[in-house]
Amino acid sequence: MAKLAPPEAPQMIGLDWGTSSLRAFLIGSDGGVLAERNGSDGIMAVGPDPGDLKGDFSRLAHAAIGDWLSDHGHLPLLACGMIGSTQGVAEAGYLDLPTELSALGRRLTSVELSIGELHIVPGLQKTSTEETAPDVIRGEETQLIGLLDAEQVDATMVILPGTHTKWVKCQGQRVTDFSTSMSGEMFGLLSTSSILGRLAEPTDDFHPDAFDWGLSVGGDDPAALTSSIFSARTWALDGRLHAKEINDYLSGMLIGAEVAAQLTTTADSAAPFMVCGTADLTMRYSRALRQHGRQTTEADPRAAAAGLFRIAEQSGLVPTKETTND
Repeated sequence: MAKLAPPEAPQMIGLDWGTSSLRAFLIGSDGGVLAERNGSDGIMAVGPDPGDLKGDFSRLAHAAIGDWLSDHGHLPLLACGMIGSTQGVAEAGYLDLPTELSALGRRLTSVELSIGELHIVPGLQKTSTEETAPDVIRGEETQLIGLLDAEQVDATMVILPGTHTKWVKCQGQRVTDFSTSMSGEMFGLLSTSSILGRLAEPTDDFHPDAFDWGLSVGGDDPAALTSSIFSARTWALDGRLHAKEINDYLSGMLIGAEVAAQLTTTADSAAPFMVCGTADLTMRYSRALRQHGRQTTEADPRAAAAGLFRIAEQSGLVPTKETTND
């Protein structure tokens, strides 16, 4: 279902096209979101051996935004996320660190679909060293440029929580380092496909005491996490942890260990922290950081839409305000 804003002439369509989801934004001349759609047709909706790759992705895109194109005519189409991966419609490549986010608009990859020409944003990559493994970002670079003010020059730590949480070190709009944590995916697997889930009772309620307990257990000794996790079962068997609290305790342990580890590695102790994710995940990460005495700014979760518009301006897909005013 579309979320409609007051009518305005649309300038572009932005797509945040991930592994399991497709978010579409109809964007106006000031970058405002006029309509938004969230669907489950991520790139995994196309089989591993499609006979007509462009045709399959064209059909998914048409289902999501075909009526917008019918109503408003040809509009620039700009996408970020896994649609530009080797499993997507066309590989968009990566920019190496350190990276000025202003460079993204000059490195777009284009592919012709039945609905029109789709432009795809490149990701970011960190090459390996003797001490560190390589790392990649695809999709989050667009959130970053939507979050960080072009006039900003100070250092910022941006946390983008999700299935694969990104901790990104920025100097103004220059990305200097980042690190990926799989806590979100681990939580999903442990809570649904392991012995820990047998005693848990899923609930939409948040149990702060259980979460904070988990934060302390995970944060006190991150290296012992694989041993500590089993306590989600033993405390439940002991009766101290109730079935509805197990998942929050588990979530706290995973996030607590992640935050404690990141604060000693990637994070810049002097930089302010910005957290951008769903309301629930933003709350959990902010709560964990506060336990370490760190204050956070909670950012707009629709940063991808703002980022897509800024990249479209950089690339000339839409006119800049200066061009519009001339």
